[in-house]
Amino acid sequence: MTQMEFTTYAKKYLVGGISSSFRMNPFTGRSLYISHADGPYIYDMDGKQYIDFFMGHGACTLGHNRPEIKQSILNIMEAGYFAEYENPVSIELAKKITEHIPCAERVRYTTSGTESTMLAMRLARGYTGKDKMVRIDGHFHGGHDYALPNNLVAYIDKSNPGNRLSTITSLPAGVPKAISDTIYLIPWNQIEVFEKLAREKSDEIAGIIMNPVDYNNGCLTTTKEYLQEVRRICDQYGIVMILDEILAGFRTGISCAQGYYGVTPDLCLLAKALTNGVPLGAIAGKEWIMNKIMDPEKPVVAGGTFTGNLIGCAAGVAAMEIMAQQGFFESWLNRVDWFLEQAQNVFDEAGLPARVQHLGCSFYIYIGTRDPIRTYQDLDKRDPAMASKFFAKCIEKGLYFHTDFTVSAMHDEAVLEDALDRIAEAARETKQEL
Repeated sequence: MTQMEFTTYAKKYLVGGISSSFRMNPFTGRSLYISHADGPYIYDMDGKQYIDFFMGHGACTLGHNRPEIKQSILNIMEAGYFAEYENPVSIELAKKITEHIPCAERVRYTTSGTESTMLAMRLARGYTGKDKMVRIDGHFHGGHDYALPNNLVAYIDKSNPGNRLSTITSLPAGVPKAISDTIYLIPWNQIEVFEKLAREKSDEIAGIIMNPVDYNNGCLTTTKEYLQEVRRICDQYGIVMILDEILAGFRTGISCAQGYYGVTPDLCLLAKALTNGVPLGAIAGKEWIMNKIMDPEKPVVAGGTFTGNLIGCAAGVAAMEIMAQQGFFESWLNRVDWFLEQAQNVFDEAGLPARVQHLGCSFYIYIGTRDPIRTYQDLDKRDPAMASKFFAKCIEKGLYFHTDFTVSAMHDEAVLEDALDRIAEAARETKQEL
């Protein structure tokens, strides 16, 4: 069957013909059904090959069908796969996490990133005995009720000049209104707002959760100084500091964004690249907070049939062994830097206004402006129609872009040179049609 035929067929059985609403491509308005993936490539049901820059929402940073990870999974399967029992492989992965992630003294597994953020908020509340969480207006933390209000830049409080709390402007269908009373929303990178809130409401605030790099809205960053101030305020007022590293983790190095910035949170959340795309999540953090899960009198509930599943843990062990190799990130990220510098040159030479921004292996291309994108307000400089035209042309030419963009470790120089040629063609054609 063709792509269109698969879509029609799937809609008879799957809602919308897809298993996740996030699989609708924002540039084409369609989902992509693929037959297989290998290295930097995916192949659709028509047999067309694409250089993949989506990489499963950035989960497959090491490349699709990575041999070492496949073998690790096969070893588990051959030994006799089971669920709901412990095995040394889960201990081995936890050991590697504690060896490489600065805040990780103890680990508890989940099944997904969404479960990780949900458990982290529950743990902060259970540990402190306080009920409210501080979130960043526009930051994405998964699909549970406490994370959904104002969860992307499209839903932020645009009336906020940056000097006050944000208003909840987006409460998706099915999320109880009572959730609004459990959340304080603040603008990002405005430390005065958080400090004032902590000073006035510290007796209510259990924790603050944020993304150290916002790859969900492209590639927007913070500073070491801002995170240091957040750390100071949390220490001063007894607030649990949580970094959501589900998308940011393992993109700048094996110590994740907290290692890159040099600021250690109380808790961090891992998934996606932890296992190179195999389902598994984790929450890691300070021993005295994590041990609240095992409190003999009033524990924080944290468990499930598939938490710490052996396939995910085996994939995680193999992934971390790859990333721990001497010089692995340096070689890879140098190649990423070169590619994205060349990509910016391609747009400039074509005369198509675009800004290429990246940190580590993940990046974004803002179409419609050459100016740096530093704040959510800067995103108004984009040209959505122009972006859809450009990225649709890229997809036609065999370059797959979706939401967040990633250069995997298996995108070698030859693949990236090929991609640059196709990007140049799409940029020139888009410019001619303006």
